[in-house]
Amino acid sequence: MSQPLNIVKMLQERGVAVGIDGESLAPAKVVEGHEAAWGGPGNLYPIRPYTLTPSALEAFTVRERIHVRIDGLGEDVVDLHGMAIYRRHDPHAAEGRELDWASATITAQFLSLQVTGHSEIFGQVKVMNTPAKPEGARVKPSPSHFTTPMPIKDCVTAIYPQFEVEQLGRTVTTGEQIVRLESRVAMVPPIGDVSRTSMRYPLYDGENRQVGELIAADIEIGALLHHVPIDSAVIPEYLAGVLA
Repeated sequence: MSQPLNIVKMLQERGVAVGIDGESLAPAKVVEGHEAAWGGPGNLYPIRPYTLTPSALEAFTVRERIHVRIDGLGEDVVDLHGMAIYRRHDPHAAEGRELDWASATITAQFLSLQVTGHSEIFGQVKVMNTPAKPEGARVKPSPSHFTTPMPIKDCVTAIYPQFEVEQLGRTVTTGEQIVRLESRVAMVPPIGDVSRTSMRYPLYDGENRQVGELIAADIEIGALLHHVPIDSAVIPEYLAGVLA
C-alpha cells in the first residue's frame, strides 16, 4: 500500500496532478499525454498504436461512470473522476511467434484506483479498488478465424470495487465476485480507452447482506501523468490465474 500512496504524494508535490478532476480527458488530446507531466510541456514518451512498450509503473487520470441502485435510497448514474496507478508487466509472445504487437499478450496489476463524484440521491460517492485482492488488466489477441492475428486487441479489466456512499453511511462491495470490464484497444498504455461491464453485480454490506446492485459501469483512461520504466516486471501467479 505504501508505494501507491508515496507516488500520489510525489505527484501532488511536483504539481503534475493538474487536471486530475477530469479536465484533461478531451478525446482529441489524450494520446498526447498531459502537458504538466514531469513539470513541463510535452509527452512522457511516444504512445503509438500497434506498438509494444517496455514494462513500467504508470499513473493516469481516470473517469468512471456507474449506474447504481441502493435499497432505501434509489437509483442514479454517477460520474466520478480521480486517478489510477498500475504496474505494467513484460509483454509475452504467442507460442511459435516472435514478439510483436498483433500476437502478444500484455498484463498489468492495479496498485491504486480512487475516483470521487457527487449524486443528488447518494451524496458523495467514492469508488476504490481492493489492493489485497488480485486486480489487473489483460490485453491479448482477439479470437479470429484467420491465421494472422488482428491488430485490434481484446482488453479485460478485473477489479474488486468498493463503493463508499455518503447517504448510506457505509461502504458496499461486490463481495467475492470480481467485476470485469471489457474493451478493444490499439495501444498500450490504452490512453482514451473506455472499458464497460456487460452484466449486473449485487452489492453487499459488511455483514454480507445485499443492499443494492451495480447495474453498469465504465472506466475511461485519461491523461498519462507519470511514467517510471522498469527493467522487468513479471505477472504474479495469483494474478495470472485471474486474468487468464
